Amino acid sequence: MGEVTTGSKLKKNMPTLIILIISGALIYALPYFRSYYYDAFVECFGITNTQMGALGSAFGGFSVFAYFLGGFCADRWPARHLMTISLVTTGICGFVLLLFPPYPVVFAIHCIWGITSILTFWSALVKAIRSLANSDEQGKAFGFFEGGRGIVNMVQSAIVLALFGYLAKISTDKTALSAVIIIYSVICVLLGILVFFMYKEPARSEGEEGPKKLFDMKILKRVAKMPTTWLQILIIFCSYAMIISYFYITPYATSVFGTSAVIAAALGYFSQYCRPVGCFASGIFADKFGSSKILSISYVIMIIGIFGIIFTPGQPSMIWMLLVFIAAIYASMYAIQSMHFAIMEEGNYPLEITGTATAIITPIGYSAEFFMPVIGGMCLDRWAGAMGYKVFFGILAGLAVIGLIASIAWMGLTKEKRMKIQAEKKGRKA
Repeated sequence: MGEVTTGSKLKKNMPTLIILIISGALIYALPYFRSYYYDAFVECFGITNTQMGALGSAFGGFSVFAYFLGGFCADRWPARHLMTISLVTTGICGFVLLLFPPYPVVFAIHCIWGITSILTFWSALVKAIRSLANSDEQGKAFGFFEGGRGIVNMVQSAIVLALFGYLAKISTDKTALSAVIIIYSVICVLLGILVFFMYKEPARSEGEEGPKKLFDMKILKRVAKMPTTWLQILIIFCSYAMIISYFYITPYATSVFGTSAVIAAALGYFSQYCRPVGCFASGIFADKFGSSKILSISYVIMIIGIFGIIFTPGQPSMIWMLLVFIAAIYASMYAIQSMHFAIMEEGNYPLEITGTATAIITPIGYSAEFFMPVIGGMCLDRWAGAMGYKVFFGILAGLAVIGLIASIAWMGLTKEKRMKIQAEKKGRKA
């Protein structure tokens, strides 16, 4: 990753990492808050449910292309400038919403958010986090990042929801919704300013040059030919399939175990409490034993958890066992998520081409978001009752096994680089 520094580079950059953690969580508050305040949003903006759904499709549609193009932007322009522009522009679009404009304007804003929160932000953010830590601290950097984002989301959503409820009670839903928009917009702009002044662009690695144009085919071909690129895609796809499908556990608990709607919902919210545990633990242990080793162990835990919920007898008295396996799934899936990009150091991707690598890895790896909901729905329609859920969970287990195999193959391919990272770590401690 460039120069070898003495001591912990991550510790020195911890204030900057905290700002990036908060930014990585709150830049998505504006594009997604409509889902949490659905009824109020529909009423205040005077739109239909179909139009509301179209807003999500607009944001999601732009995001698909943004993940791909954003990688090239991250290698072409400074991450500090990209992240600052993203945060400030996202906030400004929020202020426009305060005018409660006609639907075409609201639609256009969601399209713009698909650009500002993904294209000019995500890959630049990944690259920035990589630059904040030494080669043997990548697990901790990304583990703290993902775990921190989970904590930020839990805290901010609770505070903002309480404020919305209070203002809606003493005034109107429109006033309450306006307050939510103002808070998120102001925070985004302030974070953009903080990122600009706090994040420092790293010096380029000796002998390594980034692309001089937006699409550098030479570097793109270099990344595409690396076997680790496709293994990382498999690792991300197979784990993300579980991450975007875990909500099926809630209806499974009610239909098979006879839990109340409240308990079932609590099982869903439980995931957010497991997220920091899984992310922080994986980050700490990854820097001790290696990111890919912790990744593989996490996949094993996930597989055990999935098979556990499949074969646990559907009786109310067995809820405690279901909870244990659910906790294993939640903690492991977020542990794997925190390693998605931490393993790039082991894959020998120079910092300068991080964006180009994510341009290939991210859109294909995250494409599980398009496939799994459809597959889940088909399973539930094809097999009635518990069987539909178990077939779908079986598919998720199969993908987890493939992810584990990909992780083991990764360890074999990156053995030399992993040994070098450990040697550098010992050299710093000596």
